[in-house]
Amino acid sequence: MTPDLEFHPQLPLTGRGVYLLDDHEVVRRGLRLMLESDGLSIAGESGSARKARRQICALRPELVIVDDDLKDGSGAGVCRDIAAADPGIRCVMMTGENDEGVLIDSVLAGAWGCLSKQDDNGELLRLIRRALAGHTACSGRFRPALVAPSARRGPQRPDELLLTLTRQETNAAIGLAKGLTNRQISQEMFVAEKTVKNLTSSVLRKLGMARRAEAAVFITKALNHTENLSYRSSPFPGLIAEVTAALLDCITESGTTPPTDEERARDVRRLTDALTAIRTGRIGPNARVLSSPAG
Repeated sequence: MTPDLEFHPQLPLTGRGVYLLDDHEVVRRGLRLMLESDGLSIAGESGSARKARRQICALRPELVIVDDDLKDGSGAGVCRDIAAADPGIRCVMMTGENDEGVLIDSVLAGAWGCLSKQDDNGELLRLIRRALAGHTACSGRFRPALVAPSARRGPQRPDELLLTLTRQETNAAIGLAKGLTNRQISQEMFVAEKTVKNLTSSVLRKLGMARRAEAAVFITKALNHTENLSYRSSPFPGLIAEVTAALLDCITESGTTPPTDEERARDVRRLTDALTAIRTGRIGPNARVLSSPAG
C-alpha cells in the first residue's frame, strides 16, 4: 500500500522542531508546554492521523511523537508511512500501556522509540532528546514485563484472554467486534440464534464483562494486536526467549554512539524472524519444522 504522504525533498529539516500527533488536545497541550519549556520548538500538531499524514512530510520536523491509538488510524501505521516516505524524519510512539505488544508494533513500524504516558516529564524529555540525537528511546517501564514474564499469573493481556475461548466462541466474539446482532452472527456461523446467544454470554463471562459494547471494543483492540502479543503463548520456550532477546536488543541504551541504519535493520530483522518462527513453528535458514515439548 502506498503511503498517503508527499515527499518534499526541496524543504530543509526545520531545526529541532517536533510534531505532535495525539487525538486528545490536553495531551498535546501538556507535551507542547513541556517541550517548549525545555527549549524545543513545535513544528506542528494534529489530533488526526489523516491530517498529520498531509502535514508531516511537508513540514519535515526532526521528530514526530505519535499516540499509538488514534481515532482515525494507528500510530504504528503513521510511523510506517513516514519511514517509507522520508527516512530523515524520526518517529517515536507514545502509549498509556506498558506491555510488549505496543513495543513490538513500534519497532516493526520503524519508530525510534516508544514513550510511556506514565513517565514523568524528566524521563520523557530524556528519551525525546535521545531520539533527537539518533539513539533508541524506549521507556524503562516496558523492561520488567520482558525480563520477568514469569511474575505474571494467569491470562492478563487481551490476546491471552481470547485464547481461553473455544473456536465457536471466537467466531461469535469476532461478530461482536463487528457490531453484529445475534441474528446476523447466527447467519454468518450457520447456527441457531439461541446458540449465538449462549455463545456471546459465555464470551462475556470469560472476558469478565457485562456489556456487548464493552466487549466489542476490547475484542477489536485484541484482534488488532494478537499477531504480536500472543508470542508468549507459543509452545516453543526457545522461540519465546529469542523474541524477548531480540526485542531487548532493539530497545537497548547500552551504545554510546547512535546505531547505524544497518544495525537497526539487523535488530529488526532478528525480531521479525523470531516472530515469524513463533507463528509458523519453523526456524532456521531451511525453515526447519519444530515440535512442541508436549509433542
